[in-house]
Amino acid sequence: MAVSDAPYRASPPRARRAGPNPVWLAVAGAVICAAPLIAVAALAVFGGWTDYFEHIARTRLTTYVVNTLLVGATAAVIAGAGGTLAAWMVARYRFFGRGAYEWLLALPLAMPAYAAAYGWYDLTSAAGPLSFLPTVRGPFGAGLIFGLTFYPYVYLLAREAFAGQSVEAYDAARTLGCGPRSAFTRAALPLARPAIAAGLALVVMEALADFGTVVHLGAPTLSVGLMRAWAGEGSLPDAARLALILVSIAFVIFFLERLMRRRARQSASSGRRRPPQRVALSAPLSALAAILCAVPILAGLVIPLARLGWRAMHAPVARGLGEAAWNTVLLSGLSGMIAAGLGLSFAYALRTRRRRAAFAARLAGLGYAVPGAVAAVGVLGLLGWVQGGLDDVWRAATGGPFPVLLTGGIIALVFAYQSRFVAAAIGPSESALSRVTPTLDHAARSLGAKPMEVAWRVHWPLISSGAALAGLLVFVEVMKELPATMILRPFNFNTLAVTAHNYAHDERLGEAALPALVLVLIALGPMIWIARRITRTEAARREAEADLAERTGAGWQ
Repeated sequence: MAVSDAPYRASPPRARRAGPNPVWLAVAGAVICAAPLIAVAALAVFGGWTDYFEHIARTRLTTYVVNTLLVGATAAVIAGAGGTLAAWMVARYRFFGRGAYEWLLALPLAMPAYAAAYGWYDLTSAAGPLSFLPTVRGPFGAGLIFGLTFYPYVYLLAREAFAGQSVEAYDAARTLGCGPRSAFTRAALPLARPAIAAGLALVVMEALADFGTVVHLGAPTLSVGLMRAWAGEGSLPDAARLALILVSIAFVIFFLERLMRRRARQSASSGRRRPPQRVALSAPLSALAAILCAVPILAGLVIPLARLGWRAMHAPVARGLGEAAWNTVLLSGLSGMIAAGLGLSFAYALRTRRRRAAFAARLAGLGYAVPGAVAAVGVLGLLGWVQGGLDDVWRAATGGPFPVLLTGGIIALVFAYQSRFVAAAIGPSESALSRVTPTLDHAARSLGAKPMEVAWRVHWPLISSGAALAGLLVFVEVMKELPATMILRPFNFNTLAVTAHNYAHDERLGEAALPALVLVLIALGPMIWIARRITRTEAARREAEADLAERTGAGWQ
């Protein structure tokens, strides 16, 4: 979950600093993120060819690609419209409940898209209470679900962009006769376009990575084809070839977003930045704004969660639910702690301003564009080659195969999770470390503190909350991850996501409701803390910028 618009901004001083300088850890982390993708490419090119891929290319590949593009485009339209509108209202207007909506609007990220799909499909199916509505299914239904659950990516980035804009362009448009709507579309919206594009890129890449939603709603995408090639045909090279197509689409989106961000430049015409003043709305408009902000929260979180709760109360309890919940928390917690450590390593490495550290961070950032199923296929291929090499050496020495199987298990799962989600931990870690100035380092060293003592006694109290944010972001993402867990999990090792999917796949939605509900409830606690902390951090930064502008005579007029 990336919410920083500039996650790899190194601190400007170039002087040598006290404390850890773990550039080698950053490089190792980049290798972890890139290795599965390299393995997928190698499998696709050098793996054995079968008739299955030729059959898929003739019959289903076009359907997979078209559905993938339809799902991504629908999700982008819905998330872009809802997230941008909510961000504009929260950033520029004062209305009833605005302070609460500021962080509540981020909470649908705690709802896995497949869990929302279970709820909305059940509500709108022929036997559901909302059967008068079109049934949520197919590519457009899946795109709708993704838009409702992933719009917070757009909202968080657009809100920061709108709140940080200088209002000169908007005011100039109003003085030239533009109404509020026209001034928004002609002045404010173009300045926020890079941030909105970054959020939309995240939405589309999450939609491309999904498996549970599209398979439940009958919208087979490339992710579904990949899983069928692996599970149905047992052909890892064919799965890698489909994965390579999926990754190519994701990287095109990723680089288009980067290109748009580089070409866009945001500046006030006078060289000054005058922060916007929130406009107080009248009572009727205030009520309307509150209702509009409530709609995405209700549609993306409350309504499907309520339906899952109702279903759970009227169905038998799924077997092994406690064990699945423990496995989920164990995997997510372990992955979150490791990712937080790697994120801090990247942050310290970037602090040195060495080129290989910046390159490593950029390389790790590409991992977030790789879907979970692709990362899992890469890990399978990579560990399979390692296992094969160990078997050859061990057989030459003992006459038997190497006794340890590396192609699946907890280690493989954590490997795939780090490859996919370490990028989400780098931004918060670097942001927290930016508060540690060189002056603090020099002062501690002048008092005789050693580098590790400086890191523990000076740095850690200032960066601990940022490290916690990074770990919790990865914790929530790993909890929701489905395809990588399905591919790499040990035998008879289920998580809440896998348990819910298995029951839903068997058309036992009642039994699937409770594990999905428990999953959301566990994720909600960390997500509330994350949303409130991001909101407080943005508010503190805007206050500091306004205070600095006022003291230097460049701000308030």
